[in-house]
Amino acid sequence: MNRHLRSLLSGAGLRVLVYAAAILIGLFLTPYLVRTLGDRQYAVFVFAGLFTSWCGLVDFGMTTASARFVTIAYSEGNPRRLNETAVSAAFLFSVMGLVVLAVSGSAALLCRRFAPPDDAPIYAAVFLFSGAAFAVSKLSDALSGVINGVMRQELTGWAALVYRLALGGVTFLIVRQGGRVAAVTAGWLGVALMNFLILAVFARRAYPPLRLSPRLIRKSRIRELLGYSVYAFVQQLGTLLVRRSDLVVIGAFLTLTDVAHYNLAVVTLASYFVTLSEELTIWLTNWFAHLSELGESERSDRSRLFAYKGMTYLTVFMALMLVFWARDFLAFWVGEEYLDAFGALAVIAAGMALYRGSADVNIRFLQGIARHQPLAPLAVGQGIVGIVLAAAAAKSGFGMIGVAAATIIPAIAVNGVWIPLYVCRLTGERPTRYFLRLARHILTAAASFFPAWCLLRAALAPSLPRLALGLAGSTLLWLASIWLFGFRRNERKEILAFFRKKKTSAV
Repeated sequence: MNRHLRSLLSGAGLRVLVYAAAILIGLFLTPYLVRTLGDRQYAVFVFAGLFTSWCGLVDFGMTTASARFVTIAYSEGNPRRLNETAVSAAFLFSVMGLVVLAVSGSAALLCRRFAPPDDAPIYAAVFLFSGAAFAVSKLSDALSGVINGVMRQELTGWAALVYRLALGGVTFLIVRQGGRVAAVTAGWLGVALMNFLILAVFARRAYPPLRLSPRLIRKSRIRELLGYSVYAFVQQLGTLLVRRSDLVVIGAFLTLTDVAHYNLAVVTLASYFVTLSEELTIWLTNWFAHLSELGESERSDRSRLFAYKGMTYLTVFMALMLVFWARDFLAFWVGEEYLDAFGALAVIAAGMALYRGSADVNIRFLQGIARHQPLAPLAVGQGIVGIVLAAAAAKSGFGMIGVAAATIIPAIAVNGVWIPLYVCRLTGERPTRYFLRLARHILTAAASFFPAWCLLRAALAPSLPRLALGLAGSTLLWLASIWLFGFRRNERKEILAFFRKKKTSAV
């Protein structure tokens, strides 16, 4: 069983590496594309990315559902059920891809008719190539579901890393050779096809008995997948509403300058925080599903408690770094005029420090044991309440800080209070014990940050390299402090033994 856990953790580490690579590529490519393409072509490039991201809603939560049910079949040792689940999921993903391809084709025809003559061919090509690339990516998702389901997420991690590097490299090379946005999106399609072929090889390697025959499509498996995924889809919609409600309110009640400043200083940096936390915990859904199917409730509890500790330590550190480091970074990166949004960022970061790490673990736990249904209406309700409160704050003259506070309050109520109470009821844990333990983890992480904070303040200077050096040094100091004071001696021994591939029960 440790073999599966080690594979899942390796995959999580690779996903973080992929995310770091995406950030670095984005920081390099964005100014280059703006200079090379010009404002008009770059706007079309951004539009192509938005089209692809909005198409992601067509997923309907199927990515999580397919991996979970493949994990259950794998844990049962039932290859027939696994193949039926994989093929039925592939059929649903294919339908999704065809729907988007049809929509993109229709949009291309409409562009030919209604868009300005000079821009119509560009927009039509962007729609067609982006839609085709998305359709191929859905087939890749079906293969990823199999690989992740048999808990070989290090393979999907390597595939994602190759895909991300290839995507950035192809974009850069095409633009450097004089290609425009249409050529770039065609390159995206080529990279998507390459990724599909890599995943096809990895799927066979991860599970040799895999058979992808249309004769294995089963209505019962389709109903099973859709019955699970519909709640995940509604939760995705709610999450999208939560993450964009503050921008909508600022756009409606404040100024466009406030929108630009808030988006860059708050949404961009906070999204790095949130995405990193999600990437580090996504594997837990498969792990908890695996343990649940095997009836390993005691080990599931140990895993959950250990994940609470590790993720709370990490998210508190990231939040404090945003509070104490982001102001100077913003001044260097985009200019001091954007510092008017720093107060809002500090409010968001401080709020997320209270719940973010444990909340992601709780969500993965509920998804793993298929008790995630209440999360869907909660996410939608949180988004609606956040919009109402943010609008009231903006109209009352509290500005961006008021909007940020109004957004984070319902997030704390849902993720920091209601969901933990729900998990405690399912697991039989006393809520007072849960919250006292969480408070202890938060205080330990904050206290361990003090040496890092001292170094950070000493290293700050009007120089970006000095700022980066202070960030790296602070991170290393914090890791040393949390290792010594955040984990008991026996926990440190078990962690070391686990990564030395010895038999252990660290989690």
